[in-house]
This record gives sequence, C-alpha cells and structure tokens, in this order.
Amino acid sequence: MNADTAQRAASIDAAIHIDPRRQVGQVDNRVFSSFIEHLGKCIYGGVLPYKDDGTELINESGFRRDVLDLVRNDMKLSVVRWPGGNFVSSYRWKDGIGPMELRPRRPELAWGSEESNQFGTDEFIRWSRDANVEPYICLNSPSDEWIESDHYAVGTGTLEDALDWVEYCNGTGNTYWANKRRENSGADAPYNVKYWGLGNEMYGPWTINNLTADEYTRKAQQWAHALKLVDPSITLISSGQNGYNLWDATLLQGLAKFVDLHSIHNFSGFGERDRSDGKDYERRVFGTEAAEKGIQITRSLIDLARIENGPEKTKAIKISFDEWGPWDETKGTPANGLEQHYDLTDCLAMASWFNVFIRNADIIAMANNAQLVNAIAPVRILTAPNQLLKQTTFYPYYLFSNHMRGAQDSPSFSLNVHVDSPSYAGETLPTWIGGLRDAHIQSPSCKWIDSSAVFIPSSECARIVVSVVNRHPTSGANVDIKFMGYTGDGMYKTYSIYHPSVDAANTFESPNVVTVSEAQDTWNTGDDKIRVVVKEHSFAMFVIPVKHI
Repeated sequence: MNADTAQRAASIDAAIHIDPRRQVGQVDNRVFSSFIEHLGKCIYGGVLPYKDDGTELINESGFRRDVLDLVRNDMKLSVVRWPGGNFVSSYRWKDGIGPMELRPRRPELAWGSEESNQFGTDEFIRWSRDANVEPYICLNSPSDEWIESDHYAVGTGTLEDALDWVEYCNGTGNTYWANKRRENSGADAPYNVKYWGLGNEMYGPWTINNLTADEYTRKAQQWAHALKLVDPSITLISSGQNGYNLWDATLLQGLAKFVDLHSIHNFSGFGERDRSDGKDYERRVFGTEAAEKGIQITRSLIDLARIENGPEKTKAIKISFDEWGPWDETKGTPANGLEQHYDLTDCLAMASWFNVFIRNADIIAMANNAQLVNAIAPVRILTAPNQLLKQTTFYPYYLFSNHMRGAQDSPSFSLNVHVDSPSYAGETLPTWIGGLRDAHIQSPSCKWIDSSAVFIPSSECARIVVSVVNRHPTSGANVDIKFMGYTGDGMYKTYSIYHPSVDAANTFESPNVVTVSEAQDTWNTGDDKIRVVVKEHSFAMFVIPVKHI
C-alpha cells in the first residue's frame, strides 16, 4: 500500500485514559537489550570491522567504533545475548579461545557457512565491556551426545562443555579453565557472566539434535542442577517457544524449581501468505497481538506451574523475550545474511512491540531484539564507503530506550492504560489473532490506536510518557489523553515518526527519509486532558511533565 496515493478516510476519534495510581509494574531496563549471532555480517562486518574499513572506525580493542557509540549512547542497551540463535546448536566454544592463528575454521551448520572463530568468548566479553552491556551467553543445547566425524562435530554440546564454559567465565579458584581464562585475558578477575541460556529453540526441526519437550525438560533439569554447583549466582533461562504452545507448558511444569527466567521467541510479519493482495500492511502491524497473547498465556502457565509444584518450592519466574522483531522471511533470507531493508510499516510494528513489553512490565524481565546489526537489525553497515545506516526500526528503539527507561532515583512504572478506539476487523497474521478477536477482555482487540504509558516520579519533575501508534493506513486520529489526579506542568514534548508512504525506507543515499520530528506544546494547568492529532500510519511519543492535583 502507498498511502500518499490512497484516498484518505475521515479521521477516527479515540481516547487514552491514564491513572498514575494504576501501575502494572516497574519497567525493567533489561527490556532495552539486543542479540548478536554468527550470522551473515552481524559479527564479521558489524561488531568486527570489514577488511577494508578505515582505522578511524576501529577502536583499540579492534571493534567497530560507530556501532559501539550507537549501543552506548543512543540505544543504551542493557544486555546482549550471544552466540545464538541457531548458530549455537553446533558451536564449540573452545575453538574460539586462545591465539587467533591456532583457532580452527569449521563448517557452520545452522546457516550453511563457515566459522573462523576469530570472535569467541574473550572477544565477546571485551566487546560487552566496551559497549557497557551485560553479557548473556546461550549454551550449546542440552544433549548427551557429541559424535566426532572426520570433518566436523555432529550433534550438540555436552554438559561437560557447559560446565567448563561457566568455569572459564566465572571461576575464581585455582582450576584448569579459570586459569586458562587468566592466561588468555591477562587478568585475574572473572568475567562474572550472569545470564546463561539453556539452549536455543530446541523444539525446532531446524536445530541440530532437536528434542521433545519431555526430553529437553529432563536434560535441562540435570544441566541446571550441575551449572548452579559451579556458580550458584548465575541466572538460568529455559528455552521456550512462543508462549502459546504445549512446549512451554511442559517446560514450565518441569523447570519451575530450576530456572530463573523462561524465554519465548516471536516475529511479526513472518509466515506464508499472499503478499500482493493489498492486505500485508495490516498483517504486519497487527502481528504483535500474537506476541502479547503469548505473554499472557505464559504468565498463566508460570502461575499454574508454581501452584502445582508449590509456590514455596519454585522461583518467581519471569519472561525473557530474547528474540523478537519484524521479520519477513522472503526479504531477510539465509542467502543474504538476513539483511532485511525495513520500511515505515516495520517501524510502526517495532513501536507496537515496545508497547507490548511496556504494558506487560510485571512479567517481562528482558527483551532482546534480534538482531543488533546487519541481520534483521535496526542498524546496517555498508562496506565502501564506510557508513552506518539507521533503519526505520532504529527510531522507535531510540525513543523508548531514552524516554521510558527509569533511573535509580526515578524508576519508570508501567501504567494500566485504557484505550477507546475503533478496531481493525480484517485478516491477520497469524490468522488466529482475528479468530480470537474480542472473545473476552484479554483477547486480541486489534485497535487502530495502540498505546502504552509510564509514570516516572521525580523530586525535580514528575512526568508521564505516552506512546501512541496509529495503525490505520489512511485515517488520522483525534486522540484525547485523559489523566486522573494529575494536570499539566507547562510545556510537553512530542516526538513523531511519519511519512506519506508506508513503504518509505532509509537508504545509504537518502538516510533520513524516515526519522524523528520534535515539537513542543503547552498543557494548561488545571486541564485534565490534552488533545493530540496523530497522523495516519504514524507513531508519536509524548513526554509530559505533570503535577498532582
């Protein structure tokens, strides 16, 4: 669809009701996290430089300086997951330590390439320190088999490999792998890697040595017990599916006593359909409804597992949504390293993804956008000349991370907003979103106006930040934002993203086709609402200083 040529419909009317006392939970800054995988040019050519990159782009550790600056200063990431992803299912971490010239080059089985092992554990930790992020290591999937052939390993990792990896990173004693880390890093201090994933997508036939839910659960129990003996302080993350699957139910029943977080994955815009029938815009922007339903179901599965296992014997498990984002598998393919060129439609989906996480702040502990650079990523790099491109999907990430994150002295609290808005009644992806539409209060609603809000108290200036995505392709929206118990305190800021065409995209030649516009307006003291106009197919964020009435 091209909205600059489509006939514009009459504006829709909507209202967003906000009561700062109705708090869902504190927004965890780990929601603003990411993921890097040995896939395409994510690591080699994204995190690490291309062969012909100029020295001015490379920092003293050998990493791309511009990517690090973006991570630290713009995106302000909290946690980064590595090394996979599907890649990890055949990864041998010991290949990636020690002198570079001695590291073996291996066939890479997940994506059909080759792995040079020039970026391994020590490099990931060094990059994490440079990026000011917490490292999250996903272990080679739980298995009892590791069969050597003449050319490469067939199968997946062993418990011994996993125990050695945790010892290498976190060991403090006079033991073999702790000493090997000291030898390779030149420092005595452990890496103190906190987050460890128990494999990746082990339900999928695309992984090596995939398992049934019962098989995975039993092995994950054994692994969790043993890994905690090496380091009791680590946070273990089970390998869930999408939240609305019996795989998740089985895992949570069996692992409620063993893990700290449960991961789920989902991508909007992914799946077979007729992309030429004129309905793809709506399928893509409403795909996040499936992710929110998965979160709601997982919340209940966690409660059920704790009830049946005994709340006193189980952990207060939360969700690590550690792979998510817009992804059209016909655009970002293994053949092109998953380098998808994102447009405004994807930008709106990205904003709705963050709305989902903010609305469910009580149960979402971490969210790792897949991925950081080049591979289905908000950032792309060009080889020559050396450039960094901020894709359309970068800007919602930037706005949410900079305006909805809390600080130690001023935490961010998600608010239980109520939205009055007309709804979309057409086809969805997946189709069951539409099939469940409006069956009950927690069913997918597919409202044209999608919103989230946070309250950030402060002794200097309390503020409410409201995100509004108008998903209607042709109609602008008159939106009343109504507040209970609070009124305006002067000027408020508006950050908006809009282009007449939903197909608009940034390119290296024209990098600012889709970007953020800033404006200011006044909310008169004593008023209990502000009226804003949100253009068709656009995203706006309002940063509003408030005071208690």
